[in-house]
Amino acid sequence: MAMQSRNSSLRHMVKTQYNEQHMGAAYGPYGQMTQAPQVQTMRIDDVVIRTVALVAATFVSAILTYSMVANAFTTNVRGEVVITDPSAVSTAMTLGGVGMFVGLGVILFSMFKPITNPIVCFLYAIGQGLMLGGVSAFFEVRWPGIVVNALVATILVFFGMLALYKFRILKNSPVFTKVMVGAGFGIFGLIMVNFIGSLVGFDLGLFASDGNANALQWIIAIGITLWAAFSFILDFDMIEYSANNGAPKKYAWAGAFGLTAGLIFLYWNLLRLLSYFQSN
Repeated sequence: MAMQSRNSSLRHMVKTQYNEQHMGAAYGPYGQMTQAPQVQTMRIDDVVIRTVALVAATFVSAILTYSMVANAFTTNVRGEVVITDPSAVSTAMTLGGVGMFVGLGVILFSMFKPITNPIVCFLYAIGQGLMLGGVSAFFEVRWPGIVVNALVATILVFFGMLALYKFRILKNSPVFTKVMVGAGFGIFGLIMVNFIGSLVGFDLGLFASDGNANALQWIIAIGITLWAAFSFILDFDMIEYSANNGAPKKYAWAGAFGLTAGLIFLYWNLLRLLSYFQSN
């Protein structure tokens, strides 16, 4: 599962780059003076364009695995999902597994350094898409219509948070950042512990795999989904800060990566939450 990057080190790096690029004249030998080189700075439009490209790459790769297994599942009379094409499911699971580990590696790296390499950004987007497609197909067979509802909900939540930030109804602050970052590390740890437990065949009971959630699973799902939504405020603030303070243009990829990772993480959690509503 994707964990959202918060670009935590970007602000410091932006300040450093800004100071280096705006030092003014640098003196050479006596009687000579050279101007410090100027680097193209990022604009909010640069982030928007790159985000659209990354989301499109995610969507296209998701279509690949979704179409691969769309007809490989069916439901029996008890409503249970049955695999009708093991070969297609196996191929999709392999692709999704590769995408999952690529995404996990990129996310871990992004916790220490902003992702400014477009190749890495696209590898993450494509890898997550490969995993999204297969899982979404499974959910769609189990609960018809859930994928469209999750996609629509993701878009509405994103633009809703953007509007709240744009009109300054919600604003970032040092306390808000500390709470969100701290909660983010906690959520990441929770997901990793659950993931490792699942690899060794041990179910911690944190998430309902069949959709029939208990009270604790409801609380966890709602809490993580709320965190995923509110964490966009950190991304919006960082992108605005970077654009206003002359961050190099390459950092537009860091902003786009953060937004894309956030959208993917939000979709995952809305998909799970909607499955709880369908089953309870």
